[in-house]
Amino acid sequence: MGNPVVHFEIAGKNTENLSNFYGSLFGWDIQKDNDGFYNIMPVPDLEQGICGHIMPTTDEMSVSNFVSVYIQVDDLEASLEKVENHGGKTLVPPQHIPGSGSSFAMFLDPSGNCIGLYKA
Repeated sequence: MGNPVVHFEIAGKNTENLSNFYGSLFGWDIQKDNDGFYNIMPVPDLEQGICGHIMPTTDEMSVSNFVSVYIQVDDLEASLEKVENHGGKTLVPPQHIPGSGSSFAMFLDPSGNCIGLYKA
């Protein structure tokens, strides 16, 4: 697969409840960080799954809950240009992820689904 899904996030108002729900339901190792995110810890063998996190939504957000996937690409700007040319819309332009050499962007597909792009 040329551009694999490499990350996911589950967002809602009560992240502690969501963390307990998914941890109990699937046996996921979920650890809270200092920013209020619950990180679903990486598995040693990526064939067994991908990493993700549970994050809080805020009153400033237009939705109170969502699920997103992130697709790995080589060039965020070029990928967003393709999104626009295919009927999608850029939602979040490329942003550096603090503490890493990575960056991300987000777009809406023609049906309004929010999808993330990730560049290592």
